[in-house]
Amino acid sequence: MPDEALHLVKVPLRADKLAAIATRRGIRLRILDDGYLVHCLLTELWQERAPSPFVIRGSGRTLDVWGYSAASAAELAEHAQAFGDPSTLTAFDELNGIGSRAMPRFNTGRRVGFLARVCPVARVAKARARLRQGAEVDVFVARCFAADPGTTLSREAVYREWFRERMADTTRTGASLLSVRVASIARTRLVRRTQGGTREAKWLERPDVRLEGEMAVEDGEAFLRFLARGVGRHRAFGFGALIVVPAGTPHPRD
Repeated sequence: MPDEALHLVKVPLRADKLAAIATRRGIRLRILDDGYLVHCLLTELWQERAPSPFVIRGSGRTLDVWGYSAASAAELAEHAQAFGDPSTLTAFDELNGIGSRAMPRFNTGRRVGFLARVCPVARVAKARARLRQGAEVDVFVARCFAADPGTTLSREAVYREWFRERMADTTRTGASLLSVRVASIARTRLVRRTQGGTREAKWLERPDVRLEGEMAVEDGEAFLRFLARGVGRHRAFGFGALIVVPAGTPHPRD
């Protein structure tokens, strides 16, 4: 993306209709992963223009999907109306409920806030009990494995450092990190489909971390490309989107 326009898109979805779609597709509700289901629905509907990375906000009847796309809300709605599977479109109350705004090219030195939901993981360097070499684990667990015996590590500090490392190359991110805070830490279960002829659901348990902070833009075009890519693993499934907000804005309560 960029040099074409980058849009921040908000897609409201009906939670009950999402569950009904999952049931029709043979996805058992007890293993339902909202991020996986939203990914499947959005990519089926809009292919490469589906909002990604994205984050899901809200609870109850309506879930709001916030993400980045090369297409505006009007373009997404028109495409869905023209080509969408009618059973998929039941997830929307109405297509004109989709909203968007074109992201500006921030000037050098502009200070902005950000909100992010990330999945901070790493690969283990060598095999351990029940873990093969290269297995993906919580980055805090990986740092504990690598630490000297008796070392005490702070989970929040590890997660902040993990994010700082991903912001370190300012030529790639287009921005320098000024501050980062951990707003919340949880564990979440993700469902993924195995590859091959017989695709089966596989559960993964991963860290689910909300970050907030501030950064200074150094290259407006590179910064937009960075927003379009996102941060960390599982970016197609509800992690990694950095939502730009006024400096000092805290995470909303879902």
